[in-house]
Amino acid sequence: MKYRIALLITFLFLGVSQSYAQEAKNVAPPPPPEIAEEEEEEEIPAQPAAQKKKKLDHCSPVSTKTCDGLEEVANLGEEAWKIGAMGAAMCSKSAAIEATRKSRKDRIEYEELLADIAEDNETEYTPWVPAETNGEFATRTAAECSSNHGYWCGEMQLAAAEITDPALQAEALAMIETACAPPE
Repeated sequence: MKYRIALLITFLFLGVSQSYAQEAKNVAPPPPPEIAEEEEEEEIPAQPAAQKKKKLDHCSPVSTKTCDGLEEVANLGEEAWKIGAMGAAMCSKSAAIEATRKSRKDRIEYEELLADIAEDNETEYTPWVPAETNGEFATRTAAECSSNHGYWCGEMQLAAAEITDPALQAEALAMIETACAPPE
């Protein structure tokens, strides 16, 4: 009995869905020409004002300088796509390291605030204690930042050396040298 009811419901559902499918095939006629012209004029969006790119915080001034200097790599052409991808990877990792630093700082400040609130309310509160001291954390993230910068700058130089067009190769190498040089 259950199967008959299920089969009956299935056939009913298929019949209804086919009738809706047939109705969907009947397309409405196009609007009159005067309405169509008005719609075309209204649909053209105004050009938005050029927005400035938001500058990311990077893990060191060297990484910031390098990331700012690599923005023109996209203008070099198709052969330089590897360099641009490597530069983007370096900048992304640099921004991630800086975000980790900010997150840790915010968490420590938040825990101090919670501890103060608990003290004011005379309640017991066990604050989060980081696994690393501030000095250890700063040393580790600075080393990560430096190794990230050194690795990707080296890889970009190797990728630039593989470019076949001599003029483009020289331009890419010069751009990388300028971008990867430590600030003075």
